Amino acid sequence: MKRYFAMFLTVVGMLLVAAPAFAQAAAVNANADNAKWVIITAGFAMAIASAVCGYAQSKATAAACEGLARNPGARPGIQFALILALVLIESMALYTFAIIFAKVTV
Repeated sequence: MKRYFAMFLTVVGMLLVAAPAFAQAAAVNANADNAKWVIITAGFAMAIASAVCGYAQSKATAAACEGLARNPGARPGIQFALILALVLIESMALYTFAIIFAKVTV
């Protein structure tokens, strides 16, 4: 029990010291540097979102095709689930694009 209490006090002490240790002074020209990095990271974010959406859509379509091959009678349910999944997956990419567009243009 003493060991857990000592570990708890150590963690609390480290958290109390971390805030002042990592505090930074306000940068004078931080806006120009940040604008450059926002554009670069926005490109990476859209690339990652597009790749993940493409992979997820291909997996959903493959699973739907496999389900239809195994049970053709369940076509309406599988088709509805597939279309809903594709819409939700694509909306993730569109939300990412909207957030990136709002961040870069501001």
